[in-house]
Amino acid sequence: MIKYIGNAASGGLAIGKIKVINRRIIGFKRVVLATHREKALYEAAIILAKDEIRQLMRTSDNEHQNILNFQLVMLDDNGLNQMIQHHIAEGKGSARSVEIAMEEYCNRLKSTGDHYLADRTCDIRDVLGRVVDILDGRSRERFNLTEPSIIVADEILPSDLASIDRRFAMGFITVGGSYQSHANIIARTMGIPSVCGLDSEILNPLNNGREVCVDGYSGEIYITPNEGTVTLFTHRIKQEHREKQSLIELREKNICLDNGEQVEVWANCNDPEDITLAINNGAKGIGLVRSEILFMKSSLPTLESQYKFYCECIKAAKGKPITIRIFDIGADKQVDGIISEKEANPALGMRGIRLQYKYKELFMQQTQALFMAADKQGTVNVMLPMVSTVKDVVDYLEMVNELKKQLLDDKIIQKDNVKWGIMIETPAAAIISDELAKYVEFFSIGTNDLTQYTMAADRMSTDTVMYYDPLHPAVLKLIDITVKNAKKAGIKVSICGESAADAECAKAYIDLGVRYLSMAQNAMIPIKRRLLEDYPTRC
Repeated sequence: MIKYIGNAASGGLAIGKIKVINRRIIGFKRVVLATHREKALYEAAIILAKDEIRQLMRTSDNEHQNILNFQLVMLDDNGLNQMIQHHIAEGKGSARSVEIAMEEYCNRLKSTGDHYLADRTCDIRDVLGRVVDILDGRSRERFNLTEPSIIVADEILPSDLASIDRRFAMGFITVGGSYQSHANIIARTMGIPSVCGLDSEILNPLNNGREVCVDGYSGEIYITPNEGTVTLFTHRIKQEHREKQSLIELREKNICLDNGEQVEVWANCNDPEDITLAINNGAKGIGLVRSEILFMKSSLPTLESQYKFYCECIKAAKGKPITIRIFDIGADKQVDGIISEKEANPALGMRGIRLQYKYKELFMQQTQALFMAADKQGTVNVMLPMVSTVKDVVDYLEMVNELKKQLLDDKIIQKDNVKWGIMIETPAAAIISDELAKYVEFFSIGTNDLTQYTMAADRMSTDTVMYYDPLHPAVLKLIDITVKNAKKAGIKVSICGESAADAECAKAYIDLGVRYLSMAQNAMIPIKRRLLEDYPTRC
């Protein structure tokens, strides 16, 4: 028996036979042709890559269609194409030029400090890797599974998962990848155990067909396990199955307090697919839709693309409350063409609602799309991020009211189905929440930033993690002030920070009077189970 320890990426247990997929090529030599011929080859490869992706989309589910659609958009990205053409013009050859541009583009995304953007590099490597394969004349090995298997690979790409037969995918073991890579996010959605960060020796072809036990919780892997290990894993797998069945029953259960009030578990989402999954898992509402995700689909989202996206989001919520955040651009979410000057401290600079004065047309186009979508699909809550003054809110809502009057007069919309709120994520907003409550219909407390700004501790830094404490008395006092002021004004208040999925934090927020907790959809049922243990009252 050989034991390996990697990084746990998707919880779960599996026993099965290994299928090694090794796409690493060593010593591959290329012949570089004349520049004009390399350019023509590149353009032809782009056309062929698009055709292949469209074929995959015809047989893919919604999760993968969204990823593959992003890859199609990347093939048309002007900035990326210009980088590639520049390197071709320098005589580096089309395949090598694509590889160089891929690294430059991915490094640029990683340098933003935005985890979401950094994790999209996997999609970019996937689609540009397809182009390189076409140019090199080699066919990338696919995950053609004909029997239950545990895949061992250098990295699992989104396009692999688009064509995989889920009946036979029992587990993933990879050398590369990260917890937040798309492949592992999808693995968690699919309920497939995954371990990443293994030594490359695991790609040894001699491992093909060998039995392996995978622990997606601890990151432990046992190749050719002994009888005792197999027996233990078999027992744990049966136990896990029974536990999952019992958890499913929690989806529709309510969390009730002794005073008769209910606590609702909502979900934070990125797109309609996330929302559908959350609603199916028992979400009572959608507490946050990150609209800035649209900048990953195109360099600057159009009115039409936004309208379609918001309609799909509202429809996916199936009549339950849904809250869409106005573009939260800036700080760790840099967007080319919007934040042009490098700031010394982006977290304290121009971000969120503060950009309304410089980019009025951008925000008003988004607001129009939201009005139109709400008019067609139903009521939507819209909230403003990074509020620290009453003036910012008043100025924005004045522009909103002017636009609404124009849309009604022009009969572009028939009614106003939008409710306006703000995020409480700065100490200033919490302290003046009594004044802010006069202008809005709800508050949403973003504990990630509220903790960061209150404790003067960068939430992205590992050096200040000891100071980043969402349960610090100062943070809880600000939440207490906000909840009390919201109650006086008769408006709802929710928590949409990651801490809502922490049982101790959730209980503290409930004690302060919060009745709506919004979190990642895969955290909903586990946190509901914990809260039902602490609040056993039935209603």
